[in-house]
Amino acid sequence: MIFDQFYLLYEDIILMTGEYNHHGLFCARIMIGGQTLLVNRSPIQVIDDTLKYIGFDLKGAIKGSKYLLGNSYMCPIMVNSYKGICLFPYKSSRQEDCVWFNPDHIVKTKALGCKTEVELSNGVSIIIDLKRNFFINKIEAAQKLKKISSERGNHPHPLSYFKASEELKQITWLKEGKYNFSSLVEFNG
Repeated sequence: MIFDQFYLLYEDIILMTGEYNHHGLFCARIMIGGQTLLVNRSPIQVIDDTLKYIGFDLKGAIKGSKYLLGNSYMCPIMVNSYKGICLFPYKSSRQEDCVWFNPDHIVKTKALGCKTEVELSNGVSIIIDLKRNFFINKIEAAQKLKKISSERGNHPHPLSYFKASEELKQITWLKEGKYNFSSLVEFNG
């Protein structure tokens, strides 16, 4: 199946990689269940499209990931924190054969010398050119990012709770050229 210009990633994505179509355009090959589809956008564009659809962007997602996990190279990305979709590249996304994995669909891994066999939730396995321990570190980083994002998204900051009062205080503009926020001190105390 081929999608033209727009495709959003959902929880059922297992992995995504780049592939050239018959016109020579670099596209995203997306695995969902036992099927794959080709989207006429690069993997990075598909990720950015999904992020923009919910009001974010790729640069911000990378920056946020690095902030939460430490300034790591090739960090995982929360593609849709509302749906808990996290993807991680096993190598630099600048490389055309980079595969983006969804950690939720990785069943197990097996070392094959300097390579790793990755068994996926759909009964398919893929062999990647990366040592198993490095791949496990990437899975763990993605799971950590998902956990932190979920916890912070579901538990409001303590300052978001406030004591309701029957008395309404009004902030007004003073002659001194500022608002009277100082009137709130006794209100909050």
